[in-house]
Amino acid sequence: MIQSMTGYSRCVRRALGGAIVVELRSTNHRYLEASQRLPEELARLEAPIAQLIRSHIKRGRIEVTVTVQTPLAFSRRVVIDEALVQQYYEHLLGLKSRFGLKGKVTIDQLLSLPHILSVKEDHAKAQEQLWPPIRQAVAAALRGLVAMRRKEGQRLVKDIRTHTQRIRKRLKTVRADLPKSVARQKQRLRERLKTLVGQAAAGPRAQLQEALAVIKETDIHEELVRLESHLSQAQEALARQESVGKKLDFIAQELMREANTMGAKANDAHIARQVIDIKEAIEKIREQAQNLE
Repeated sequence: MIQSMTGYSRCVRRALGGAIVVELRSTNHRYLEASQRLPEELARLEAPIAQLIRSHIKRGRIEVTVTVQTPLAFSRRVVIDEALVQQYYEHLLGLKSRFGLKGKVTIDQLLSLPHILSVKEDHAKAQEQLWPPIRQAVAAALRGLVAMRRKEGQRLVKDIRTHTQRIRKRLKTVRADLPKSVARQKQRLRERLKTLVGQAAAGPRAQLQEALAVIKETDIHEELVRLESHLSQAQEALARQESVGKKLDFIAQELMREANTMGAKANDAHIARQVIDIKEAIEKIREQAQNLE
């Protein structure tokens, strides 16, 4: 189904003596982009979480926050680099002998030297235990997010259809008014010619015929046909119930192009008012299309 790109979802999953909390926030974006915040010990789970997101979402910026509230301890162990200790010890003894220094080389001195001690963390076991409940929590949160995005998408689709009907209504008015508009322009042209060249110009003279040819440049029939065609394409896209945001955005651009041309060619105040309303409706369609997946 058609989805909006905005939404929020939260899931709490009880596991391992505690809880796993997953929060998802979705906003508009040209493509699919996932930003994840996980405990450092679970960084390797980003890839499978991203794959889960791609299986549910096609477009939008998704912010994922995973919080682990369990007593599960991550395995850590102390590692001593004995070979490095040996080298330090031998070098220190050599310095003492060379410069005649007194005192012993102590364990405290050795431990204060860099890279002697390190703590190694073994996250593999913890990740193995935590991944199943995390996967379940992320999947549940995604279902909630998709449900919210679909609900918002239905509202946006309804609004877009309202504006397409508004445009169709204005186009019908323009078609009905077009013969009168052409007649008004011809009359204005005749009156202008009378003023310029006299009463004789009102007859079927060459000058009059040439001037009246200008009227053809104000023919907006082609623009009306293309506008109605684009509206039909928009309706078909909405009926498919799939990701249509980018396509509707493109159609809205084409609608605006034809509306601008029609407004420039018509040269009529009555039609101009209809064009203004049409362009306002197209802009609303484009705004809503940019919110759709």
